[in-house]
Amino acid sequence: MSAAHQQIKHGGAALYDGRPNQTESTCMSKHRSRRQCKKLHIGEFQELGFLFEAALQSGTDENALLDAFLTQAIDPNGLGFGGWITGGVVEKFGRGSVTEDQRTAALSWLSARPEVKTLSATSLIDMWYSTAAGEQFTAIKSA
Repeated sequence: MSAAHQQIKHGGAALYDGRPNQTESTCMSKHRSRRQCKKLHIGEFQELGFLFEAALQSGTDENALLDAFLTQAIDPNGLGFGGWITGGVVEKFGRGSVTEDQRTAALSWLSARPEVKTLSATSLIDMWYSTAAGEQFTAIKSA
């Protein structure tokens, strides 16, 4: 067994590929490797997104509005969406986090629509470890 393998087996800092101190990178004040941080979606691998809730004018064609939202606000910004036009979650498509500019663009699109009566949303929250206490909705558009 090589010296590098022995160091890994016994908790040493050297890695098999020769990159020093990779096992000593810090994620959330604990010593975790980058691989562990990536699997846990913490530290530099944290993924942020936001939730929204909307009330629509009566008689609104929800399917058409949802289709327009997806094609005009979600897809062009590289975002992913889960839910319905009356509420859901918006996150980065693939790995990564939603930026504040992307959040603003999606919410501005919704609030500019006459079909949307009221709109509220959270700030950017951790999409893997958020709690109900952290999901505080703020009014964006009022009736």
